[in-house]
Amino acid sequence: MEFSSPRFKNDADASTRLIFIRAYNKWHAVIRNELRTLGITHPKFVVMTVLNFLSQSDEFVTQASIARLADMDVMSVSQVVRGLEEKACLVRTDNPRDTRANAVRLLEKGREMIVRALPIVEKIDEDFFGVLSNDEKAFRNHLHRLIA
Repeated sequence: MEFSSPRFKNDADASTRLIFIRAYNKWHAVIRNELRTLGITHPKFVVMTVLNFLSQSDEFVTQASIARLADMDVMSVSQVVRGLEEKACLVRTDNPRDTRANAVRLLEKGREMIVRALPIVEKIDEDFFGVLSNDEKAFRNHLHRLIA
């Protein structure tokens, strides 16, 4: 069967999108597998770490602010928050600054999960992206350009 891309007909490895998705999938599979050993999914890890980060400067973090920073769909964040609330990792409360939005706050169990998971994820990142050596900063700059 002939590859239908006229641009990459004879060289799929020349496709930036294919290389990018393969690299992402390889990194994500390692993250997913390691977090699974802790009983947590990657989206739950992302929501809790973003919440933890935002909580340093805002007492009343909303699901919308988590979604913005994590670049996640608000409904997806809502589902993840609901699951984390059921596991007693966080709690939703009234938001005194905006009655239309709940405030989300980490509970001790959620903080403990971050303390356990963050070093694992950071080690994976260090190992995975470390192969870039001196090029890692340039790589980050290119990624920032792509998402701008």
